[in-house]
Amino acid sequence: MRYTKPDELVVMSWAGGWGKSLFEAVSKPFTELTGISIRQEINIGLKLPTTLLESLKGGLRPPFDVVWSNSVPAMRMAQEGWSDPLDEDTVPNLTALGRRAKPEGFSGWPLVSPYIVHYVMAYRDSAFPNRKPDTWEVMMEPRFRGKVALYPGGNGFYPIAQALGGGSVEDIPRDMTPCWKYLRKLKPQVGRLGYSIGMGELICSGELDICFRALTNAIAFKNEGVDVSWAAPREGITDTVDALWVPSNVPENVAYWSKQYINFALSPEIQERWCGMLGVMPLHPEARLPEALRDDPALARSPDDFSGILYVPEIVKMQHELEWEAKFDEIFS
Repeated sequence: MRYTKPDELVVMSWAGGWGKSLFEAVSKPFTELTGISIRQEINIGLKLPTTLLESLKGGLRPPFDVVWSNSVPAMRMAQEGWSDPLDEDTVPNLTALGRRAKPEGFSGWPLVSPYIVHYVMAYRDSAFPNRKPDTWEVMMEPRFRGKVALYPGGNGFYPIAQALGGGSVEDIPRDMTPCWKYLRKLKPQVGRLGYSIGMGELICSGELDICFRALTNAIAFKNEGVDVSWAAPREGITDTVDALWVPSNVPENVAYWSKQYINFALSPEIQERWCGMLGVMPLHPEARLPEALRDDPALARSPDDFSGILYVPEIVKMQHELEWEAKFDEIFS
């Protein structure tokens, strides 16, 4: 069946280096190939925007044709039946991807994860003139009081806090007492709970010295001329996967071309360029690792390499992250 091309697809995107990479590596060449214009609408943070949630709840056409989000909120939407499933006939590149591309606990493909993001310690170079930090425990040094940044709600940091608190990642989510104990201890050191827009200026001014960030953001800081490097401390780092998905109630022809956009983003040559710009691990096996991962022996070498990763499955995050965020907010209130 031939589907009429829409003039435009609306893609929910992040800002900064994230949105720029999507435009340059995926959206622009897709338009050149198909003639379909891509309008990227910015959403800040990991929470899905209210306009999207309200449209899905009301059975209305959503404000986006393709959603690029973290996998956990995407899985919650799939659990509600609010995503238009992908299939291997319409999105043939699904058949080639590594196992973490497909969400656990779901039949079929309600969404797809195109890559793996690593969280690292981004640090101001001049705060460590003699050595690269090799332990998360440097955050506790008195000179860094108020100069540490985490994500809102503690996103991504729980396994690290669990390990630093003397616990085991294997005990997550059953017993996270060590995690909460360590976060209470760390609280005076944390001066900012925020996303990365504008954070480079705080690093430049010396207001922040250590930031728990996605490697993508650390690379973006560096590209902006910020005095920053990154490390994977010996206790381990964490990771996450993002997702591409088509929300329910998108018109049939638009949904078809939205899935062609996703298939295009999953092709090996596009994956290689996109993931190279982001500094993330592609899940198409034919796409080469980005330079940032190839050059750092402390980072994973393949999607199935969990060495140095304090790994928590996405399905566990989906089931428990809201309660973890509530506990974190209680500690940091």
